[in-house]
Amino acid sequence: MQLLPFCKIHKLLVIVVTFMPNLLIGQDGDYSVGARHAGLGGSSVSLGDSYSLFNNVGGLGRVDATTAFVSYQNRFNLSEFQVVAGGFVYQTKPANFGVSFYRFGDELFSQQKASLHIGNKIQMVSLGASLSFVQYHIESLGSRTKAVIEVGGVVEILPQLILGASVFNINQTNLTENQSIPFMMKAGLSYHPTPALMINIETEKDLELDAFFKAGLEYHLIEKVALRTGFRAHPFRGSIGAGFSLKRFQLDYAFSDLSGIGSIYDLSISYAIGKI
Repeated sequence: MQLLPFCKIHKLLVIVVTFMPNLLIGQDGDYSVGARHAGLGGSSVSLGDSYSLFNNVGGLGRVDATTAFVSYQNRFNLSEFQVVAGGFVYQTKPANFGVSFYRFGDELFSQQKASLHIGNKIQMVSLGASLSFVQYHIESLGSRTKAVIEVGGVVEILPQLILGASVFNINQTNLTENQSIPFMMKAGLSYHPTPALMINIETEKDLELDAFFKAGLEYHLIEKVALRTGFRAHPFRGSIGAGFSLKRFQLDYAFSDLSGIGSIYDLSISYAIGKI
């Protein structure tokens, strides 16, 4: 019998310890992306930017320029927990279209998601939908791929108050007979008391778990520089971040501390190609 190298045994132990709760109730189902999202404590369901491809497809209709972006997340300085994602939004007058790709993990264990998106804005309401192919891979056990549908919306209730909501896996597909892909629901508000300040609150609910709360604040020191902070519960995670705009480029960074476990770093870069 061939023995696994020590490094792979170590990786396996890390994965088992980390994912055992999820393996008992289904996978984690969190494909949120972007340093702005992270800096706001994850409270991004009411935003309308290119990262809406991952955080709430309902915001896709509010994107006002064709945009490409990439995002990287370093979790706990473990190569097994790195996240790489990217997307492209094509803005047209009838509707906005997007494609995106997400990868978490390494050759031993990984989650991947490739998606097609469509979104449209009619007056104050933006609606969107995604078709994603989610793949889970475990070395020696192979891969399994499932199709997942996500829908969402963002509504401008008042010029200063925006509501967002989304549902992931609305078709309630399962990975196997005993392991489900989570049915995730998010809803939240963005309040803009002044043009320079945004306050977000949000709640997230897995159908099989308790709901938890998230909140974030973004303040523009000047037009092209934003500072962010936020937190999320379950478990508690505090975060800080910053964003910088330079002509067509947007650079965002965030640092999060997961109490008792370690630190998470996010870096995102986007490029606005042009407007219709």
